[in-house]
Amino acid sequence: MKKQLLIPETLSQNNFDLLRFLLASAVIFCHCYAIFYGWQLFAENEPFMKWSGGKISIGSAAVNFFFVISGFLILRSFEGSANFPDFLKKRVLRIYPGFIVAFLLCIFVFGPIGHIGHSWIKSYGEFIKYVPLKLELANMLSLQSPIEAYYFNHLPQTGLNNSMWTIQYEFICYLAVPLLVWLGFLKYRLGLAIVFVASYAWLALQNLGLVFPHDPSLSGHLLANPHFYPRFFTYFLAGSFAYAYRHHIPRNNALLTLSLPLFVLAFKLQQIDLLWPIAGTYLLFYCAYHPKVLFPKFAKHGDFSYGIYLYGWPLQQLIMLYWGEYLTPLTFFALVMPVVLIFAVASWNLVEKPALKLKQMTIRQLKLIPMRQSVLRQR
Repeated sequence: MKKQLLIPETLSQNNFDLLRFLLASAVIFCHCYAIFYGWQLFAENEPFMKWSGGKISIGSAAVNFFFVISGFLILRSFEGSANFPDFLKKRVLRIYPGFIVAFLLCIFVFGPIGHIGHSWIKSYGEFIKYVPLKLELANMLSLQSPIEAYYFNHLPQTGLNNSMWTIQYEFICYLAVPLLVWLGFLKYRLGLAIVFVASYAWLALQNLGLVFPHDPSLSGHLLANPHFYPRFFTYFLAGSFAYAYRHHIPRNNALLTLSLPLFVLAFKLQQIDLLWPIAGTYLLFYCAYHPKVLFPKFAKHGDFSYGIYLYGWPLQQLIMLYWGEYLTPLTFFALVMPVVLIFAVASWNLVEKPALKLKQMTIRQLKLIPMRQSVLRQR
C-alpha cells in the first residue's frame, strides 16, 4: 500500500490562501488589544499572551506561520525561476508595490488625518514639516515601518504602521534562498536540513538566554534588529524543509497525535519556539493539504492577506482615535475588519494584481514599457 504523504503531489490543491487570510486577520485581532490597551497592559489581556505567560501573542504566532508558508512557497518559486534575476523580479513585484503605496498613504493620508486637530499640528503643511521625509524614504525602500515614536503619541499605543516591520525580514529570507544555493547548501536536501537544524539550535539557545539577547539599540538600522533573525529564519526554513522533503514526510494519525499536544504544551512550558517549528509546521501542512477539507479557490476573487496586513494598523489607529472610548477589543475587531478588507481589496485590484502581471515579462520587456508608452502618446 502506498504511503500517504503530508504534502501530496498536487501541490496547487491547498488551503494556503485561506490560511493566510486567517493569519492576517489574526494579526488584526491581536493589534486590537495592543492598540486598545497599549503594550504595557497588552500582555495582561491578549489571550495568547495570558496563556503563554507573556511569551507569544496571537499576532506573533500568525507571523511565524506566515514565514513557514513563505519558506515553502519561496523555495518552490526559486525552483521554477529561470535564474536569479527572474526570481528577484518576482519577489520585488510581490512585495514592493503594495508596500510602497501603503507606506505613502500612511505618511501623506493616514498620518495627517490622525494628527491635524488632535495634537499641536494644525495644518497639513505643519505635519509634512514634522515628518523626517529622508529617513522615512530610507525606511520605505528598506521595507521598514514608519518611525514609531513620531506618530499617534496621544493614543495608548504609538506608531503609524507597526505591522510593517516584519516585511523586511521576510524579504531577507527570500534573498537567503539563492545565497544558500550559491554557497552549495541547497545542492542536496541534506544541506537544507543542516541549515535548518543550525538555525533551530540558534533559536533554542536564544530562548534559553545563552545567545543573542534582545538589544533595542539595534532597532531602526538599515537591516533592522538581528535579534529576530533566528526566529524568522527558523520558521522560514521549516517551510522550506517541508517542501524539500515533501516526498518523505508521512501523513498519519500518530504524528498528528504527537504534534497536537506538543503544540498546546508549548504554552504551559512557555517554550513556544522550542516546539512550534516542528509541531506547528506539521499541523500547518496537515491543515493546508487536508484531503477532505480543501478550499483551493478561496482566493479566486483576489489574495487579500497582504493588504489586510499592510492596512490594518493605521486604520485601527484612526478608529481608536475617533471611536475608541465606545469600544472593547472584540467590538473594535468587528468594526475595523470590514474597513480593512475594503482597503485590502482595493490594494489587490489597483496595485498588487497589476504588478504581478509584470512577473511574466522579461527584464528587457520591462525596460521597453516607457518607450512603448512614448510611442503611443506620439500617435
